[in-house]
Amino acid sequence: MIRTVLSLVLACGLIATGSGCGKGDNPETIPKQPTVPVSGILTYQGKAVGGASITFFSLDGKISARGSSDAAGIFTLSTYGSNDGAPPGKYKVVAAVSGAKEIEPGVLAPEPEGGFKSPIPTKYASVNSTDIVVDVKENGKNELTIELK
Repeated sequence: MIRTVLSLVLACGLIATGSGCGKGDNPETIPKQPTVPVSGILTYQGKAVGGASITFFSLDGKISARGSSDAAGIFTLSTYGSNDGAPPGKYKVVAAVSGAKEIEPGVLAPEPEGGFKSPIPTKYASVNSTDIVVDVKENGKNELTIELK
């Protein structure tokens, strides 16, 4: 099962890479926007959430910024380059924790009976169901606390 899912993910990545997703391929390419530093902590029921993938999707759907939380729940966002932050504006926040654990490089632990269980509600894993919206400010500190409920 894990190998099938991993193979599917890798195949999709190769298809996306080989299908011309580079700059200049799309006449509607969005110009690079200035970014501001964005960092914070992700919590659920008052406790830090480590190992989460966090994505901020602009409300207009034109840009996204990504990051991962460490064991203390701390994350830093990247849009165009490593830790460059995000353009100012309002964003929907998506967060997900994969239950898959790597036991050695390239090898995932077997899936437990009953499947992997997320430590956070699955409603936060989709831009269509999340109810968290944040405002990235142009000036000042963008040190956010994202509290999942």
